[in-house]
Amino acid sequence: MRRIRAGIVVLAAVVGALLWLVSGCAGSGGGGGGGGGAGGGRENAPSDAKESVVKTIQVKETEFKLEPAKITLDKPGTYVLKAVNSGTTIHALEVEGEGIEEETEEIQPGQSAELKVNLEAGTYEIYCPVDGHAEEGMEGELTVKEGSGGY
Repeated sequence: MRRIRAGIVVLAAVVGALLWLVSGCAGSGGGGGGGGGAGGGRENAPSDAKESVVKTIQVKETEFKLEPAKITLDKPGTYVLKAVNSGTTIHALEVEGEGIEEETEEIQPGQSAELKVNLEAGTYEIYCPVDGHAEEGMEGELTVKEGSGGY
């Protein structure tokens, strides 16, 4: 009986040590998560240590247009799109292309939201995903060049 009890104690100690080790490794991942709005671009983002923001770009949303509607960036990297709802109805901002599809939460009139996205070289659609707003003209294009120059 003592042997069984001793075996259970050893087994419990091993299981406890393994759980401690696994939880310690999982908890030190540097954090991802976060970032901008619904769909939170941010689930697939690298840890904060790796993602310094190259630039913040403001996109003004009104009925029914984006300003600017064409954005060109000189190099790939992590950017923040600050969507400012200057209109009188709810809007949002979505970026789609090159394997990503990220959007802000709905933005009330007079409010803003930020969307942090890691953009590779290529062309992306930007638009308001709310109730047919894109079809009414709230759409544009974001181009990221290969270069390593400025922004």
